[in-house]
Amino acid sequence: MDEPFIDVEYFWGALQAVLPYVKVTLGLTLASMVLGAILGLVCCLVEVRKVPVLSQLAKLYVLVCRSLPNMVLLYLVYYGVPILLMALSREGNLPLHVEKVTALQIAVVGLTLHTGAYLTEIFRAAVQSIPAGQLEAAESIGMTWLQAYRRVILPQAAVFSLPLFANQFLSTMKSTSIVFVITVIELFGAAKLYCEDNSQYFEAYIAVACIYWVMGVVFEFLFDRLELRLGRYKRGNVA
Repeated sequence: MDEPFIDVEYFWGALQAVLPYVKVTLGLTLASMVLGAILGLVCCLVEVRKVPVLSQLAKLYVLVCRSLPNMVLLYLVYYGVPILLMALSREGNLPLHVEKVTALQIAVVGLTLHTGAYLTEIFRAAVQSIPAGQLEAAESIGMTWLQAYRRVILPQAAVFSLPLFANQFLSTMKSTSIVFVITVIELFGAAKLYCEDNSQYFEAYIAVACIYWVMGVVFEFLFDRLELRLGRYKRGNVA
């Protein structure tokens, strides 16, 4: 009798083996997106306000990190951070313990740098899409530029940037699969380790693909609901 195209029993075994690592993938995604959003927002405001020196540094950061492949950037961080910490510890006599830096932390830094560069451009485009007259009107009634951005500009920019932010979130979630190269075990790494003994990679990777697909559908739904909620003012409902 011919062997089945897919070993269903092995597929279910692989699915159960990799499911516990969903929390690692989601943890990496959420941590790098939150930190990347903070980094991207700071760089965006620095560029928009044309802060001397800092705006040039922000542009350089975006140019470099958007130009490098994500895996190359991850390797640079993986090998560069320990060297940097050792140099700082040696030159400044700082109590920096390089051996305590984990591969998971390195992965978050690498993904954050990559994500932050793209979010900087997403946020900048969204902020610049708001008419300049709104900022001038806010400042004319006594608001500082920071208050104007927080109360007027950024809430509107959030609506425009959310679809691209959602795309970046899903892209970052899928990019977490590369952190296996620096020994962090997430969904893809767990599947690869599970099938090393018998090389039934097809069933294992189908299991991983199904999990990524389900997570993608769930987060797309959540972002669609969030976009509707943030866009209330467009429908005249600001209550």
